[in-house]
Amino acid sequence: MKPFTEDTALQWAMRQCSLRECCRQELSRKMRSGGLAEDAIGRLLLRLQEENYLDEQRYARAFVHDKLAYNGWGRLKIREALKAKGVEREDIEQALAEIDGEEYEAILLRLLKAKAAAMPFDATDEQATFKATSKLLRFAAARGFEYQLAAKAIRHLPDTTEPEEMPGYMD
Repeated sequence: MKPFTEDTALQWAMRQCSLRECCRQELSRKMRSGGLAEDAIGRLLLRLQEENYLDEQRYARAFVHDKLAYNGWGRLKIREALKAKGVEREDIEQALAEIDGEEYEAILLRLLKAKAAAMPFDATDEQATFKATSKLLRFAAARGFEYQLAAKAIRHLPDTTEPEEMPGYMD
């Protein structure tokens, strides 16, 4: 990558922000790697924000939507990923609050059903059932879902056929 001037960095950043949502940290990291000075980066980020190219709240909402819908991540994993990207706590919490509860539960149930289907075990064997339940709980935790929601969803797995048939199953 050739070194940025302020003008080329601004044009590049505007193009990047027009294509997809970006956060301050990733833009500044890229500009820094292009040899731009810290004071110039600060000025450019401020200008991008003033011209509405850069909006951390909008970025957080898009990130939450994408990670939930396409990656099947839970709130806990999304929160940590946004923290790692330097997004403000208030922006993170506001974006997470916009998650639809029924959609969130349906995604969790769909993931658990798929994982359970890939784990053949004898449901009459208590030890095998315990091991399968533990494995499903660890799977949900690794995806960033809350323990209480995962435990409730696992209890409902045997009596469900499709997540769409069980709206509000965790009530």
